[in-house]
Amino acid sequence: MIRINLLPIKRKKKPKPVPGFIIATVIATVIVLIGVLFTYVNIKEEIKTLQARKTANEQKLQDMRKKLKALENYETLVKTVERKKGVILQLRKNQGIPVRLMDEISKDLPNGIWLKELKVTGNTVDMEGYAFTNSDVVKYVNRLKKSPLFNSVYLAESKRKEISEGGSKEKIPVYNFKIKLGVSG
Repeated sequence: MIRINLLPIKRKKKPKPVPGFIIATVIATVIVLIGVLFTYVNIKEEIKTLQARKTANEQKLQDMRKKLKALENYETLVKTVERKKGVILQLRKNQGIPVRLMDEISKDLPNGIWLKELKVTGNTVDMEGYAFTNSDVVKYVNRLKKSPLFNSVYLAESKRKEISEGGSKEKIPVYNFKIKLGVSG
């Protein structure tokens, strides 16, 4: 037995092809999304790297600031030591002057004169003392003028005065004198 189907056959229609611009748009969108995702990941990694570098640089900056502060402290310490060294060298250089000064003043001191006060300020010496006679004071000033250590000798004052010695009521007439000396060298 043969069967014949006379009913029209429903044929499956071929689907209409998808237009090319839609396919191109989908492919372009996928490529752009992949590119954006790739760029996003790269930028995220670069941000992490830059933040790590920033943290490291901030740490180095703090270390450098500490070292700079230590260096500044060292420089001030060096300046202080240099200044002290200069003072010490100057003191050593001028060390012999007081000895020479006292030697010159005492070797020219005649009998009948005694010193009460001696002040040294810079290159100036102020002396005060007593003498039995005014001529002894003049002799002393003339001797001091001949000394190579003094570049100027000036008798500032010489006046008669009476003083009492050792609690006795007897007064002794003396001359109170003041001499100003300029020290050379």
